[in-house]
Amino acid sequence: MTPLNRSLLVSIVGEQEVEEQQTSFYLPDDVVVNKKPFEVVEVLDVSSESKFVDKLKAGDKIVVEGHMLRNISVFGETATLVEDNYVLAKL
Repeated sequence: MTPLNRSLLVSIVGEQEVEEQQTSFYLPDDVVVNKKPFEVVEVLDVSSESKFVDKLKAGDKIVVEGHMLRNISVFGETATLVEDNYVLAKL
């Protein structure tokens, strides 16, 4: 999957399987349930439209707002995207 429109394709560092729990309200399927306000992710690809296209490369570790990570499943492949304005720091 190639990110477009200022998105970054990322992988959550240290991602672990989380048991599904019953909730009392509906969350869209593409929302990543995350109790941490910030998350360290590894950059896999950067949109050519992103302001970070010349600053980030595959393998870089960055800090993003955890609640802004979006999981997208298409044709059996799942990707995690975040918009570039939710990038807070590069490690």
